[in-house]
Amino acid sequence: MKEQAKKSLFNHLGLKILSILLAVIIWMIIMNVDDYSVTKTVRDIPVEETNGSSIENLGKVYNVVSGNTVDVVVKGPRSLVDPLTAADFTAVADLSELSITNTVQIKVKVNNSQISGRLQINPVDATMNLDIEDVISKELPVKALTKGSVANNYAMGTSKVTPNIVRVTGPESMINKITEIRAEVDVSGMYSAFRKTVIPVCADAYGETVTGKDLILNVETVTVDAEIQPTKEIPIKLNTTGAPASGYTVTSINYNPQTVVVAGAEKELEKINALYISGLSVAGLNTKKEYDLKISDYLPDTLFLAGTDDHLAVAIDFEKLQQAELPLTAEDIEIVGKDEEKYEYTLTPGAGFKARCTGLLSDLDGVTKEALQLKIDVTGLEAGEYEPKVSYAVPKNVSVSIIGKVKLVITEKEATTESTEESGTGPGGGTTGGGTEPSGETQTEH
Repeated sequence: MKEQAKKSLFNHLGLKILSILLAVIIWMIIMNVDDYSVTKTVRDIPVEETNGSSIENLGKVYNVVSGNTVDVVVKGPRSLVDPLTAADFTAVADLSELSITNTVQIKVKVNNSQISGRLQINPVDATMNLDIEDVISKELPVKALTKGSVANNYAMGTSKVTPNIVRVTGPESMINKITEIRAEVDVSGMYSAFRKTVIPVCADAYGETVTGKDLILNVETVTVDAEIQPTKEIPIKLNTTGAPASGYTVTSINYNPQTVVVAGAEKELEKINALYISGLSVAGLNTKKEYDLKISDYLPDTLFLAGTDDHLAVAIDFEKLQQAELPLTAEDIEIVGKDEEKYEYTLTPGAGFKARCTGLLSDLDGVTKEALQLKIDVTGLEAGEYEPKVSYAVPKNVSVSIIGKVKLVITEKEATTESTEESGTGPGGGTTGGGTEPSGETQTEH
């Protein structure tokens, strides 16, 4: 019985095949449920540019405006799609296929060829846009610049760059921005002449660095030779020329700065103790006058400004002069050099005799007749009539003139003489000496 059942089971081949097919179908159903189809966007896949020489051979350069990365939408089994990253793809733009609109189609593929057939890859906006320009060259001067500060009491002197002109080649738009080539050196703490080799850089009119892979300089380095000189701080002295308008005077001269730092060789610094600014004319002026000067115009050729702005601002103020008149009398005048034993002195001022004082109101307030110290010197004068010159002291910032005349009369004093004759009587009432002689003498009284 058992043998019959066993034999019966193995004799049904169709049943066996059906069982296998059912098992496979069930397995496939299970697998499809677990590994269903998904869609994923892989972003920022770098785009490789190829055959760029096809553009460069035309004497042009290109710049990628957009399309240096690309996104792709991938569809396929979840087990294959989920692990994908940008590194699993290669994106290429063949620049030899450039269109007349300066665009190139981007082609994307999966790096793993074994799974590429099971995936659907759809690039998003797969176009690279280029900006294509002519290549031009321009020769520009090289300017030496410094960073940092030299040692205290020293300043940067003249500098020389070799070569002093550099040719730069690149896209026209970039070349047109460049205004100079700079060679920057660090001078921190330095106090003597130096030579340094530096890499030149391009700069625009605003001092910003201009860089780019397509910019090419005809030299890799330049040499900077520079001097460092000692400094000295000196005062500025300012002088004016000419006279202000009639009736006016200069009241103040203000200027800034009042000191300046100069640099140069030690022996040249020893020769200068002040910087003199001269030639500022005030001739005929009666209102405020301003000057804007360049300090360096007044420096010797052997010296230069150090750390000081080259601008000197000058303001000169004027004010109208006032007058004050002081009537004078004989009592206001001191007579010096008198011979009082012999002469008498009489002063008689003429009509309108006075002192006229001219100056600023603030200066005239302190002027008195006593302050003028009016004097007449009669030393050596004999009797007679004179019109002597009156001397006076001049108060600060005030001019004085004596108006009118004074008359001086010198007279001799009258002499007083007393004569006394005395008769001498000898004993017994007789006369002695046989005659008479005057016994008194003539005297002058004062």
